[in-house]
Amino acid sequence: MKKHLFIIVLTLICFSSVGCSKRDTYEPIPLGLPRMIISGKVTNTSSEPLEGIYVAVFGVREPEEKDIITYNYAITDTAGQYTIIRYRGREMPTEVTVVATDSTGVYQEQVIFAPVTYDKEYRSGNEPYNAFVNADFVLSQQNSQP
Repeated sequence: MKKHLFIIVLTLICFSSVGCSKRDTYEPIPLGLPRMIISGKVTNTSSEPLEGIYVAVFGVREPEEKDIITYNYAITDTAGQYTIIRYRGREMPTEVTVVATDSTGVYQEQVIFAPVTYDKEYRSGNEPYNAFVNADFVLSQQNSQP
């Protein structure tokens, strides 16, 4: 009895998802708002990955925008990798400012003016849509004074 009820419920779910209307054309589900994806790696001058480095993006933020992790800043993982994913907005910058800061003070802060590339909007195939930025940092140690 339970098996038959399960099959009936599963059949109803399948039919309700597919629907009964006939379509001659298929319209894909929108991918959402355009995103800006900033990613990269932070290492030291010996090519060792640095964990716990604060990486932030500037030049695309609203003046009153609060810091939100993974939206306008990230902290590097054990492999030194970071990713920031944010709404691209209406502007289409050709470069953004990305800053890597070591809160422990061991490494010097570094600023990169990173170029932005775009993929194409999937419906028309020729409109820039998602923005991509790759910013890899090589941090040098602070000069220590005796």
